[in-house]
Amino acid sequence: MGALKEKPEVKMKLTVVAGPHMGQVFQFNKELITIGRSAENGVVLMNDPQISRTHAQVAVVNNEVEVLNLSQKNALIVEGNSVQRWKLINNSIFKIGDSEIRVEYDLGRVISVPTNQVANVIPMTTPRPPVPVKKKVSKPKPQQAVVARSGPPAMGQGQALQQRGPQQMGMPGQPQFGMQGFPQQNYNMNPAYQPASQPSEPKDDSLMANPNFKFFLIAVILMGIAYSYFQTPDKKSQAKKIQSTLKYEDEINARLVSKKEKDLEDERDLALKQKSSPQNFRVNESFLRGMRDFQLGNYTRAQEFFQVVLNLEPDHVLAKRHLYLSKVRFDELVQEKLLLGDSYYKKHNFRMCQSMYNQVMHMLEGKNNEQKYLLAQKKAKECSLADQGIR
Repeated sequence: MGALKEKPEVKMKLTVVAGPHMGQVFQFNKELITIGRSAENGVVLMNDPQISRTHAQVAVVNNEVEVLNLSQKNALIVEGNSVQRWKLINNSIFKIGDSEIRVEYDLGRVISVPTNQVANVIPMTTPRPPVPVKKKVSKPKPQQAVVARSGPPAMGQGQALQQRGPQQMGMPGQPQFGMQGFPQQNYNMNPAYQPASQPSEPKDDSLMANPNFKFFLIAVILMGIAYSYFQTPDKKSQAKKIQSTLKYEDEINARLVSKKEKDLEDERDLALKQKSSPQNFRVNESFLRGMRDFQLGNYTRAQEFFQVVLNLEPDHVLAKRHLYLSKVRFDELVQEKLLLGDSYYKKHNFRMCQSMYNQVMHMLEGKNNEQKYLLAQKKAKECSLADQGIR
Protein backbone atom coordinates (compact mmCIF):
# COMPACT_ATOMS: atom_id res chain seq x y z
CA MET A 1 0.00 0.00 0.00
CA GLY A 2 1.17 3.54 -0.63
CA ALA A 3 2.62 5.77 2.07
CA LEU A 4 1.46 9.30 2.90
CA LYS A 5 3.76 12.29 2.43
CA GLU A 6 3.11 15.49 4.37
CA LYS A 7 3.53 18.76 2.47
CA PRO A 8 2.96 22.15 4.17
CA GLU A 9 0.66 24.70 2.56
CA VAL A 10 2.57 28.01 2.59
CA LYS A 11 0.81 31.37 2.80
CA MET A 12 3.07 34.37 2.27
CA LYS A 13 2.07 38.05 2.46
CA LEU A 14 4.47 40.92 1.64
CA THR A 15 3.40 44.50 2.41
CA VAL A 16 5.39 47.59 1.37
CA VAL A 17 5.27 49.88 4.42
CA ALA A 18 7.62 52.64 3.17
CA GLY A 19 9.01 53.85 -0.15
CA PRO A 20 7.62 54.68 -3.61
CA HIS A 21 5.34 51.57 -3.55
CA MET A 22 4.00 52.10 -0.02
CA GLY A 23 0.66 50.37 0.56
CA GLN A 24 1.03 47.65 -2.06
CA VAL A 25 0.33 44.08 -0.85
CA PHE A 26 1.57 40.86 -2.48
CA GLN A 27 0.19 37.44 -1.48
CA PHE A 28 1.59 34.06 -2.54
CA ASN A 29 1.11 30.35 -1.89
CA LYS A 30 4.65 29.26 -2.80
CA GLU A 31 7.93 28.80 -1.00
CA LEU A 32 10.17 31.01 -3.16
CA ILE A 33 9.64 34.67 -4.07
CA THR A 34 12.07 37.06 -5.82
CA ILE A 35 11.94 40.85 -5.48
CA GLY A 36 13.34 43.48 -7.89
CA ARG A 37 12.63 46.04 -10.61
CA SER A 38 12.49 43.48 -13.42
CA ALA A 39 9.10 42.12 -14.54
CA GLU A 40 10.39 38.55 -14.12
CA ASN A 41 10.21 38.82 -10.31
CA GLY A 42 7.27 37.84 -8.15
CA VAL A 43 7.33 41.25 -6.42
CA VAL A 44 8.01 44.03 -8.93
CA LEU A 45 9.05 47.42 -7.47
CA MET A 46 9.68 49.36 -10.67
CA ASN A 47 9.49 52.90 -9.24
CA ASP A 48 12.38 52.44 -6.75
CA PRO A 49 15.65 53.26 -8.63
CA GLN A 50 17.80 52.06 -5.72
CA ILE A 51 16.63 48.44 -6.16
CA SER A 52 18.48 46.08 -8.51
CA ARG A 53 16.77 44.17 -11.31
CA THR A 54 16.76 41.04 -9.12
CA HIS A 55 17.55 42.28 -5.63
CA ALA A 56 16.33 39.82 -2.95
CA GLN A 57 14.72 36.43 -2.42
CA VAL A 58 12.32 35.24 0.30
CA ALA A 59 12.23 31.45 0.67
CA VAL A 60 11.11 28.72 3.07
CA VAL A 61 14.10 26.62 4.16
CA ASN A 62 13.65 23.81 6.73
CA ASN A 63 10.29 25.22 7.94
CA GLU A 64 11.93 28.66 8.41
CA VAL A 65 11.60 31.80 6.30
CA GLU A 66 14.87 33.37 5.11
CA VAL A 67 15.64 36.47 3.06
CA LEU A 68 18.71 36.40 0.79
CA ASN A 69 20.51 39.29 -0.95
CA LEU A 70 20.92 38.52 -4.69
CA SER A 71 22.44 41.89 -5.66
CA GLN A 72 26.19 42.50 -5.81
CA LYS A 73 25.92 46.31 -5.78
CA ASN A 74 23.00 47.17 -3.50
CA ALA A 75 22.51 46.14 0.12
CA LEU A 76 19.89 44.27 2.13
CA ILE A 77 19.15 45.99 5.47
CA VAL A 78 17.64 44.12 8.44
CA GLU A 79 17.42 45.82 11.85
CA GLY A 80 19.82 48.54 10.69
CA ASN A 81 22.55 46.09 9.54
CA SER A 82 23.63 45.12 6.04
CA VAL A 83 23.30 41.32 5.71
CA GLN A 84 23.50 38.66 3.01
CA ARG A 85 21.14 36.10 4.60
CA TRP A 86 18.72 36.50 7.52
CA LYS A 87 16.05 34.34 9.19
CA LEU A 88 12.76 36.21 9.45
CA ILE A 89 10.14 35.85 12.12
CA ASN A 90 6.53 36.73 11.53
CA ASN A 91 5.89 40.46 10.90
CA SER A 92 9.62 41.11 10.32
CA ILE A 93 10.62 44.15 8.21
CA PHE A 94 13.60 44.35 5.85
CA LYS A 95 14.73 47.19 3.57
CA ILE A 96 15.99 47.16 -0.02
CA GLY A 97 16.66 50.44 -1.77
CA ASP A 98 14.20 53.02 -0.42
CA SER A 99 11.46 50.45 0.22
CA GLU A 100 10.68 48.70 3.51
CA ILE A 101 8.78 45.40 3.27
CA ARG A 102 6.96 43.54 6.06
CA VAL A 103 6.74 39.74 5.77
CA GLU A 104 3.79 37.75 7.17
CA TYR A 105 3.59 34.00 6.68
CA ASP A 106 1.66 30.94 7.83
CA LEU A 107 3.29 27.49 7.76
CA GLY A 108 0.90 25.78 10.19
CA ARG A 109 -1.50 23.86 7.92
CA VAL A 110 -0.40 20.41 6.65
CA ILE A 111 -1.91 18.44 3.73
CA SER A 112 -1.42 14.66 3.45
CA VAL A 113 -0.56 13.70 -0.11
CA PRO A 114 -0.45 9.96 -1.07
CA THR A 115 2.69 8.73 -2.76
CA ASN A 116 3.62 5.52 -4.52
CA GLN A 117 6.68 4.94 -2.40
CA VAL A 118 6.65 2.03 0.01
CA ALA A 119 7.63 2.81 3.53
CA ASN A 120 10.79 1.07 4.57
CA VAL A 121 10.25 -1.01 7.70
CA ILE A 122 13.32 -1.11 9.90
CA PRO A 123 13.38 -4.31 11.98
CA MET A 124 13.93 -3.75 15.66
CA THR A 125 16.77 -5.64 17.22
CA THR A 126 16.84 -6.68 20.83
CA PRO A 127 19.47 -4.77 22.70
CA ARG A 128 22.34 -6.69 24.16
CA PRO A 129 22.67 -6.73 27.92
CA PRO A 130 25.48 -4.53 29.17
CA VAL A 131 28.73 -6.27 29.98
CA PRO A 132 29.59 -5.91 33.65
CA VAL A 133 32.81 -4.08 34.30
CA LYS A 134 35.08 -5.53 36.94
CA LYS A 135 36.39 -2.96 39.34
CA LYS A 136 39.89 -3.34 40.64
CA VAL A 137 39.97 -3.52 44.41
CA SER A 138 43.17 -2.09 45.82
CA LYS A 139 44.59 -4.11 48.67
CA PRO A 140 45.78 -2.19 51.71
CA LYS A 141 49.51 -2.16 52.06
CA PRO A 142 50.86 -3.67 55.33
CA GLN A 143 52.33 -1.18 57.68
CA GLN A 144 55.98 -1.67 58.36
CA ALA A 145 56.94 -1.93 61.96
CA VAL A 146 59.40 0.61 63.23
CA VAL A 147 62.39 -1.11 64.79
CA ALA A 148 63.93 0.66 67.69
CA ARG A 149 67.50 -0.40 68.00
CA SER A 150 69.19 -0.17 71.33
CA GLY A 151 72.80 -0.51 72.10
CA PRO A 152 74.45 -3.88 72.58
CA PRO A 153 74.21 -5.37 76.06
CA ALA A 154 77.20 -5.01 78.25
CA MET A 155 77.10 -8.50 79.70
CA GLY A 156 77.83 -11.76 78.00
CA GLN A 157 75.47 -14.17 76.34
CA GLY A 158 75.25 -16.67 79.22
CA GLN A 159 74.47 -14.08 81.84
CA ALA A 160 71.73 -12.57 79.60
CA LEU A 161 70.04 -15.93 79.20
CA GLN A 162 70.11 -16.62 82.91
CA GLN A 163 68.62 -13.23 83.82
CA ARG A 164 65.82 -13.40 81.19
CA GLY A 165 62.78 -15.35 82.13
CA PRO A 166 60.84 -17.67 79.89
CA GLN A 167 58.47 -14.84 78.92
CA GLN A 168 61.31 -12.54 77.81
CA MET A 169 63.14 -15.10 75.71
CA GLY A 170 60.25 -15.77 73.34
CA MET A 171 60.25 -18.11 70.38
CA PRO A 172 62.67 -17.84 67.49
CA GLY A 173 61.26 -15.80 64.53
CA GLN A 174 58.96 -13.71 66.79
CA PRO A 175 59.87 -10.11 67.59
CA GLN A 176 60.52 -9.14 71.19
CA PHE A 177 58.75 -5.95 72.28
CA GLY A 178 60.52 -3.54 74.54
CA MET A 179 59.31 -0.25 75.98
CA GLN A 180 56.23 1.44 74.53
CA GLY A 181 55.37 -1.55 72.32
CA PHE A 182 58.31 -1.17 69.88
CA PRO A 183 60.06 -4.34 68.72
CA GLN A 184 63.40 -4.88 70.32
CA GLN A 185 66.15 -6.74 68.50
CA ASN A 186 68.02 -9.42 70.38
CA TYR A 187 71.66 -8.71 69.78
CA ASN A 188 72.80 -11.67 71.92
CA MET A 189 70.93 -14.15 69.74
CA ASN A 190 72.75 -12.93 66.59
CA PRO A 191 75.80 -15.16 66.07
CA ALA A 192 77.43 -12.53 63.82
CA TYR A 193 77.43 -9.97 66.59
CA GLN A 194 80.81 -8.87 67.87
CA PRO A 195 81.40 -6.40 70.62
CA ALA A 196 82.54 -2.96 69.58
CA SER A 197 86.25 -2.25 69.73
CA GLN A 198 87.78 0.54 71.68
CA PRO A 199 86.86 4.06 70.49
CA SER A 200 89.35 5.54 68.01
CA GLU A 201 90.83 9.03 68.16
CA PRO A 202 88.63 11.89 66.86
CA LYS A 203 89.24 12.93 63.24
CA ASP A 204 89.99 16.53 62.20
CA ASP A 205 87.06 17.55 59.92
CA SER A 206 88.11 21.22 59.40
CA LEU A 207 88.45 22.72 55.86
CA MET A 208 92.12 23.53 56.30
CA ALA A 209 92.85 19.84 56.87
CA ASN A 210 91.30 19.00 53.44
CA PRO A 211 94.03 18.96 50.71
CA ASN A 212 91.46 19.69 47.94
CA PHE A 213 90.39 22.89 49.67
CA LYS A 214 94.02 24.04 49.95
CA PHE A 215 94.54 23.46 46.20
CA PHE A 216 91.35 25.36 45.34
CA LEU A 217 92.33 28.31 47.56
CA ILE A 218 95.77 28.58 45.91
CA ALA A 219 94.21 28.49 42.41
CA VAL A 220 91.80 31.32 43.28
CA ILE A 221 94.63 33.51 44.59
CA LEU A 222 96.70 32.97 41.44
CA MET A 223 93.74 33.82 39.18
CA GLY A 224 93.11 37.05 41.09
CA ILE A 225 96.73 38.11 40.69
CA ALA A 226 96.68 37.39 36.93
CA TYR A 227 93.40 39.32 36.44
CA SER A 228 94.70 42.39 38.27
CA TYR A 229 97.95 42.27 36.26
CA PHE A 230 96.29 42.14 32.84
CA GLN A 231 93.62 44.72 33.72
CA THR A 232 96.13 47.38 34.77
CA PRO A 233 96.77 49.58 31.70
CA ASP A 234 100.26 50.43 30.69
CA LYS A 235 101.27 54.05 30.99
CA LYS A 236 102.88 53.99 27.56
CA SER A 237 99.75 52.67 25.90
CA GLN A 238 97.66 55.37 27.62
CA ALA A 239 100.03 58.02 26.35
CA LYS A 240 99.79 56.60 22.82
CA LYS A 241 95.99 56.60 22.92
CA ILE A 242 95.81 60.18 24.11
CA GLN A 243 98.33 61.31 21.51
CA SER A 244 96.49 59.57 18.63
CA THR A 245 93.14 60.99 19.75
CA LEU A 246 94.50 64.48 19.85
CA LYS A 247 96.04 64.01 16.42
CA TYR A 248 92.72 62.83 14.91
CA GLU A 249 90.84 65.81 16.40
CA ASP A 250 93.46 68.17 14.98
CA GLU A 251 92.98 66.67 11.54
CA ILE A 252 89.22 67.20 11.77
CA ASN A 253 89.67 70.82 12.76
CA ALA A 254 92.09 71.32 9.89
CA ARG A 255 89.62 69.92 7.41
CA LEU A 256 86.83 72.10 8.71
CA VAL A 257 88.99 75.19 8.34
CA SER A 258 90.04 74.21 4.81
CA LYS A 259 88.95 76.19 1.78
CA LYS A 260 86.68 73.43 0.47
CA GLU A 261 84.65 73.27 3.63
CA LYS A 262 84.37 77.04 3.75
CA ASP A 263 83.13 77.13 0.17
CA LEU A 264 80.46 74.56 0.98
CA GLU A 265 79.32 76.53 3.98
CA ASP A 266 79.14 79.69 1.89
CA GLU A 267 77.03 77.92 -0.72
CA ARG A 268 74.62 76.69 1.94
CA ASP A 269 74.28 80.17 3.39
CA LEU A 270 73.69 81.64 -0.04
CA ALA A 271 70.99 79.06 -0.80
CA LEU A 272 69.20 79.88 2.45
CA LYS A 273 69.37 83.60 1.70
CA GLN A 274 68.02 83.07 -1.80
CA LYS A 275 65.06 81.07 -0.53
CA SER A 276 64.01 83.94 1.67
CA SER A 277 64.75 86.69 -0.88
CA PRO A 278 62.05 88.73 -2.72
CA GLN A 279 63.34 87.43 -6.06
CA ASN A 280 62.75 83.83 -5.03
CA PHE A 281 59.25 84.75 -3.82
CA ARG A 282 58.47 86.32 -7.23
CA VAL A 283 59.79 83.24 -9.04
CA ASN A 284 57.53 80.93 -7.06
CA GLU A 285 54.51 83.18 -7.52
CA SER A 286 54.98 83.46 -11.30
CA PHE A 287 55.46 79.73 -11.65
CA LEU A 288 52.26 78.98 -9.74
CA ARG A 289 50.26 81.42 -11.89
CA GLY A 290 51.71 79.90 -15.05
CA MET A 291 50.72 76.40 -13.90
CA ARG A 292 47.18 77.57 -13.14
CA ASP A 293 46.74 79.10 -16.63
CA PHE A 294 48.31 76.01 -18.20
CA GLN A 295 45.75 73.75 -16.53
CA LEU A 296 42.88 76.07 -17.55
CA GLY A 297 43.97 76.03 -21.21
CA ASN A 298 45.07 79.68 -21.33
CA TYR A 299 48.38 78.88 -22.94
CA THR A 300 49.22 82.47 -23.98
CA ARG A 301 49.26 83.77 -20.40
CA ALA A 302 51.01 80.60 -19.24
CA GLN A 303 53.85 81.31 -21.68
CA GLU A 304 54.20 84.83 -20.29
CA PHE A 305 54.48 83.66 -16.67
CA PHE A 306 56.95 80.87 -17.47
CA GLN A 307 59.08 83.35 -19.40
CA VAL A 308 59.16 85.64 -16.34
CA VAL A 309 60.39 82.71 -14.22
CA LEU A 310 63.18 81.95 -16.70
CA ASN A 311 64.24 85.59 -16.83
CA LEU A 312 64.71 85.58 -13.04
CA GLU A 313 66.09 82.05 -12.76
CA PRO A 314 67.39 80.65 -16.08
CA ASP A 315 68.07 77.18 -14.64
CA HIS A 316 64.46 76.54 -13.55
CA VAL A 317 63.81 73.09 -15.06
CA LEU A 318 60.02 72.95 -14.57
CA ALA A 319 59.54 76.40 -16.08
CA LYS A 320 61.50 75.38 -19.20
CA ARG A 321 59.47 72.22 -19.60
CA HIS A 322 56.06 73.85 -19.22
CA LEU A 323 57.01 76.77 -21.47
CA TYR A 324 57.73 74.26 -24.24
CA LEU A 325 54.47 72.37 -23.55
CA SER A 326 52.50 75.63 -23.58
CA LYS A 327 53.85 76.52 -27.03
CA VAL A 328 53.02 73.06 -28.38
CA ARG A 329 49.48 73.14 -26.97
CA PHE A 330 48.98 76.68 -28.29
CA ASP A 331 49.97 75.70 -31.83
CA GLU A 332 47.71 72.64 -31.69
CA LEU A 333 44.77 74.80 -30.57
CA VAL A 334 45.33 77.31 -33.38
CA GLN A 335 45.50 74.54 -35.97
CA GLU A 336 42.32 72.96 -34.58
CA LYS A 337 40.38 76.25 -34.90
CA LEU A 338 41.58 76.70 -38.50
CA LEU A 339 40.29 73.24 -39.36
CA LEU A 340 36.94 73.95 -37.67
CA GLY A 341 36.59 77.19 -39.63
CA ASP A 342 37.19 75.35 -42.90
CA SER A 343 34.67 72.66 -41.90
CA TYR A 344 31.98 75.28 -41.11
CA TYR A 345 32.64 76.98 -44.46
CA LYS A 346 32.02 73.74 -46.33
CA LYS A 347 28.78 73.22 -44.38
CA HIS A 348 27.65 76.78 -45.31
CA ASN A 349 27.64 77.81 -41.64
CA PHE A 350 29.38 81.07 -42.42
CA ARG A 351 28.81 82.75 -39.06
CA MET A 352 30.56 79.97 -37.15
CA CYS A 353 33.26 79.96 -39.82
CA GLN A 354 33.89 83.67 -39.33
CA SER A 355 33.88 83.22 -35.52
CA MET A 356 36.58 80.50 -35.65
CA TYR A 357 38.90 82.58 -37.82
CA ASN A 358 38.38 85.64 -35.62
CA GLN A 359 39.40 83.57 -32.58
CA VAL A 360 42.60 82.55 -34.37
CA MET A 361 43.38 86.19 -35.14
CA HIS A 362 42.75 87.10 -31.50
CA MET A 363 45.07 84.33 -30.28
CA LEU A 364 47.81 85.47 -32.68
CA GLU A 365 47.42 89.14 -31.80
CA GLY A 366 50.77 90.87 -32.09
CA LYS A 367 52.00 88.30 -34.60
CA ASN A 368 50.46 89.87 -37.72
CA ASN A 369 53.25 88.75 -39.99
CA GLU A 370 52.86 85.05 -39.27
CA GLN A 371 51.43 82.81 -41.97
CA LYS A 372 48.60 81.47 -39.77
CA TYR A 373 47.45 84.96 -38.87
CA LEU A 374 47.34 86.04 -42.55
CA LEU A 375 45.45 82.84 -43.47
CA ALA A 376 42.87 83.39 -40.72
CA GLN A 377 42.38 87.03 -41.84
CA LYS A 378 41.77 86.00 -45.45
CA LYS A 379 39.37 83.19 -44.53
CA ALA A 380 37.41 85.46 -42.16
CA LYS A 381 36.73 87.91 -45.07
CA GLU A 382 35.59 85.03 -47.30
CA CYS A 383 33.17 83.78 -44.63
CA SER A 384 31.81 87.33 -44.09
CA LEU A 385 31.16 87.81 -47.82
CA ALA A 386 29.57 84.38 -48.13
CA ASP A 387 27.28 85.21 -45.22
CA GLN A 388 26.15 88.30 -47.14
CA GLY A 389 25.54 86.20 -50.27
CA ILE A 390 28.59 87.44 -52.13
CA ARG A 391 31.07 84.84 -53.36
